[in-house]
Amino acid sequence: MKTTISKIRVIENFKLKNFYVTLFFIATIFLPSTLIAQEKEQDSVKISQEQLEKYKVLKKAAKTEKIQENVEKDATGNDPRAFTDKWMPFYRFQELENGLTQQDVTAFGTIAFSDYIGVFFELPVAQYRDFSEISGLPQDAPTSAIGMGDVSLKFLARLKPLDFSYGEPGEMNKKTGAIMLGTDFVLPTATSPLLAGNSFKLAPILGLVVDTPMHGFFAMLNLYYFDVYKTDAAPKTSMYVGRWFYMQPLTPPGKWWGLFFLMPEYQPIYNFETKDFSSWLGVELGKIITEGNVAYIKPGWGLGNSEQTDRKFTLEFGWRYFF
Repeated sequence: MKTTISKIRVIENFKLKNFYVTLFFIATIFLPSTLIAQEKEQDSVKISQEQLEKYKVLKKAAKTEKIQENVEKDATGNDPRAFTDKWMPFYRFQELENGLTQQDVTAFGTIAFSDYIGVFFELPVAQYRDFSEISGLPQDAPTSAIGMGDVSLKFLARLKPLDFSYGEPGEMNKKTGAIMLGTDFVLPTATSPLLAGNSFKLAPILGLVVDTPMHGFFAMLNLYYFDVYKTDAAPKTSMYVGRWFYMQPLTPPGKWWGLFFLMPEYQPIYNFETKDFSSWLGVELGKIITEGNVAYIKPGWGLGNSEQTDRKFTLEFGWRYFF
């Protein structure tokens, strides 16, 4: 009996030793490989994080480069994001609802301080107003006035940190956008009170410009004008003016027929003093003659006007030269 029990114990001890040996064998084989796999996984995570940071930096640089590339392709001279030196004189005829007609020869252009800041100057060097068709004027009232009008200086800045891109997956950085901030200074430089309002006006500017399909862009500039200084006789100014326009090339660059473009512009205007809303729609048809030389014609019509001083019809001819 004792011998049988001893044999059973020996067998059990042998089995137990075999079990521990087996566990040791398994641990010896698989534990190091498991630890190595964990270390590799950790290294892989570290590499992925480093690559992710590099990807973010490269993506940001690519976005900035693409935005600048799109801006530099502004062959029409209409993109507010493009701060380059341009000379853009134009002639404009306009008729108001009350019958007044006005003709202007304006020295217009831009001066770039950097790729992100510039000034748009508008100097009405010759202005003629005809009051003869206005009814109800006193007999001794002047029927016309000629001279220089008020000067406008628009300082604009493109906020580089707020540049953005958008599009379908795989097409990021193909379409870009920018936020614009600025100020318009309207200086009382008119040589006659019959040519301007005898006041120094200021207008903060908030703008948005985005690329659109087929190599176009849409711009929305919003301005609020108010008086900084005015004479007692001058009317008070408190007015919102929107300048919303969409530029679309019509033909690709080529020979004499190359690159016509169309740019409709809509201007909503609200006068907070008179509680009056009016709007104006202009359609610019342009032609790139040679690189850096653009000619255009731009008729416009007043829409839903309620004041006699609102624009009824305008016609503008202009030329743009890139330095």
